Amino acid sequence: MSLRFLGICSLVLLGLGGCAPGGAREEAGEERADESSEALGGAILTFGADWSETVTGKLRAGDPIEIRYDEARLPRCRGDQGGVPQWAITAYYQVGDGDVLSVPVVGSNAASPVVIVPPASGELALWFQVTNRWGCMEYDSNFGDDYTFTVGAPAGQPGWVGNGASVISRWTCDDGGPCESARTSLSQAFRFDTWARQRATVAGLYFDVWEEGVTDFDNSELWRQVDAQVHVRFSGEEAFSSRYVDFFRRVGNDARYELRLRSLDPFHAMPSVVAADACPAGALSLTPDGNYVTTEVEFYFTADAVELRPAPGETFKGRFEDYASPYAACL
Repeated sequence: MSLRFLGICSLVLLGLGGCAPGGAREEAGEERADESSEALGGAILTFGADWSETVTGKLRAGDPIEIRYDEARLPRCRGDQGGVPQWAITAYYQVGDGDVLSVPVVGSNAASPVVIVPPASGELALWFQVTNRWGCMEYDSNFGDDYTFTVGAPAGQPGWVGNGASVISRWTCDDGGPCESARTSLSQAFRFDTWARQRATVAGLYFDVWEEGVTDFDNSELWRQVDAQVHVRFSGEEAFSSRYVDFFRRVGNDARYELRLRSLDPFHAMPSVVAADACPAGALSLTPDGNYVTTEVEFYFTADAVELRPAPGETFKGRFEDYASPYAACL
């Protein structure tokens, strides 16, 4: 059993210094988890004396997780003073690259039950440390790799949003929709020009959403259960405007959403001469040859407040283009 510890100390006598295993994390903040929930309604992580780790229930961000830790896993560093135990076992935990938090699991400061609440979805890392007042410490940390578990999205939110793509094409595939081979990642700015406006059969932006028990079957209530929106800002605009995005079809266990570019096109159905009070939204500029007018657009998607962006705080990009002559009054 002692081989599970990162550091193997010789038996520490009370009053003598202990030892710390190499490579262990020792500077985690002493922050308590929320222990106020009486009816947990969450999951249980059990760390047994037989070195088993079991999960009961679903691990979700924002939901309580009860930690049941058998103190036999860290049998060293014991000691009493005046009949009062002078040792404790602490759990440290971290979700993704977030803050390292801690909660006592055995000892006078440990609550019953011991509860943590992961602040976000992602990989939950857990490790344990026993200490006593005389400096002894040892770790239970899966040989330094930490015990890891996957924490899902909060109930009612998608577990994943991604696979953003644009399709601007004359061709459709067998189902009458866009061909997979025509998809271009949204990381590459789209261009909707005069050719696309006149000739493209398919012109849209797409993204996929997965939510367990919602998108993974033919769900007639999907439109109620996933709030899919696009947030758009044209050149020169400070604020984003928002609109709903239509469900397109299921792809495996995901729901695919479609925003048709013609519904976003500021040049759509403009007259041959555009009056100054009917100019498209956003700032316009001419191409270097003077033949075309363009406006840039930036956008991102949300599904039940879960954002799809190229990176946190960043936006996807695109450009609309039309013949310049009708817009002389707008330039």
